[in-house]
Amino acid sequence: MSVYADTSFLYSLYVQQVHSAAAAAYMVNSAPLSITSLNRFELCNAIRLSVFRKLIDRRAAAADLKLINKDISTGVLTLAPCDWAPVHARAERLSSERTAKAGHRAMDLLHVASALTLGASHFLTFDQNQARLAADSGLTVKP
Repeated sequence: MSVYADTSFLYSLYVQQVHSAAAAAYMVNSAPLSITSLNRFELCNAIRLSVFRKLIDRRAAAADLKLINKDISTGVLTLAPCDWAPVHARAERLSSERTAKAGHRAMDLLHVASALTLGASHFLTFDQNQARLAADSGLTVKP
């Protein structure tokens, strides 16, 4: 895996919002994205949470969730197997080194640790705090 997409990037692909055009433009010439079960869970939960927050309606959410499953079945997204113990250990190291100084959330640490553990070189995000963590960890941040 050379590219890891966090949930802010993936959400922008499936739910129309401010970063959707940039996410779609990145995907035009890219290979299929590998995602972990963590990505899939957080993305689907974010869509459901958007219904609760009344940012999207149930019908749109159902269509988005259906499209995610279709994209997985057709290879637009591929599920990357992940051994979570090394990811958690790396996230703990990142947390102990950086959270008290920079205020990183647990999910941000898990995504960056996942990218590093899976051998990614590029990290796709629209979350600025997470982008700093990824860059400080040696990943090239896009878009």
